[in-house]
Amino acid sequence: MNRGARMSLQLFAPAAVVAALALAAGIVSADAGAAALPGGSYARLAQCLQLGGLGTAATMLVHSFWRLWRWERGREPQCPCGGLLSRPRRSRHGRLRRCLGCRRPHPET
Repeated sequence: MNRGARMSLQLFAPAAVVAALALAAGIVSADAGAAALPGGSYARLAQCLQLGGLGTAATMLVHSFWRLWRWERGREPQCPCGGLLSRPRRSRHGRLRRCLGCRRPHPET
């Protein structure tokens, strides 16, 4: 897998997972509510769960596109290989960022 595909997968996969889980949870809770109680009182909850999850996924997707847009213009931290760096994370060696392309760690400057 090339660097661009790996970077795209790491940027956009979390939003896709949240959207899929929101849809699945909404469907499961709607089916459980319709089967358990007459009138399906959980239908409204299932709808809110789906909309909330899809809204969260959309926000995550927009944030990923925003980071990608900034990276293309040189406004996001970059690895020497040219890849986008992840958010800073704490480790026993201090704060590190990982390259989303080559996966090498870089110290926070």
